[in-house]
Amino acid sequence: MTLRILVSAEDVLSATLARALCDRVVYEAAAADWLRALWAPELRDTQRVWMGLSPDSDWADRRLVEHLAAARGLPGGVRARETGRRRAPHGAARQAFRAMQLAAVLDPRPDVVLLAADTDGETPEGERFEVGVAMADVALPAVAASFHRESEAWVVSGFVPENAAERARLREVTDRLGFDPTLASERLMSDRMGDPRDAKWVARTLLGAGAGLAPLRARAQKCWAETPLDVLRARGRRNGLAAYCDALERVLLPRFGDTPRAALSPG
Repeated sequence: MTLRILVSAEDVLSATLARALCDRVVYEAAAADWLRALWAPELRDTQRVWMGLSPDSDWADRRLVEHLAAARGLPGGVRARETGRRRAPHGAARQAFRAMQLAAVLDPRPDVVLLAADTDGETPEGERFEVGVAMADVALPAVAASFHRESEAWVVSGFVPENAAERARLREVTDRLGFDPTLASERLMSDRMGDPRDAKWVARTLLGAGAGLAPLRARAQKCWAETPLDVLRARGRRNGLAAYCDALERVLLPRFGDTPRAALSPG
């Protein structure tokens, strides 16, 4: 059976990271040899399909999700049993709420929903992805990639210098920040142009990407596709990356009758 995975994301970089790490977790964390074989790079396209909201798309922009949900007349909130008042989710919770609502009425219906967005700081308890998923109350599993504070922080986590020029750039950025951003990317900021902690500036500088960071640029792609997954998880304990990988293991692997390797380890 081909797994259909709907991806609701903030932008192309967040969608790319969510999909790539999903594939890596299934391939590298599965205990069953047969599952790892099926999820090898040359075969995984036969095992799962990324869904957007049109036949030729492999992810859905959250603004389009909101627009199509409204166009279909799906309610923007739910009525609280306790008070009878209508509750409307906000922030990441609304993105999750709308994506789950829409997923439930799509044909074909997805098997799993991946949600991806920046936190832009500390997300209030009532605006987190899981709140929106619970409010939608749809019988579909969901996994959330919460980038703290920005998706570029996950790219920085995976940056490993490959030559003298890259080592020099990392030293320069570390000296300017007062900390190594690859080891503490959660300390980077969002939307702080001119601030040396700006996550986008740090990612572009380390990668030598100039004015922009194209998600599929070969050097950027190595940060999430080739850096060992255990390194990414160790560096991503506080930026949301490790939590996302853990959630993927919990949600996806049991669907195939598999148990994550971590769960088989003693202690």
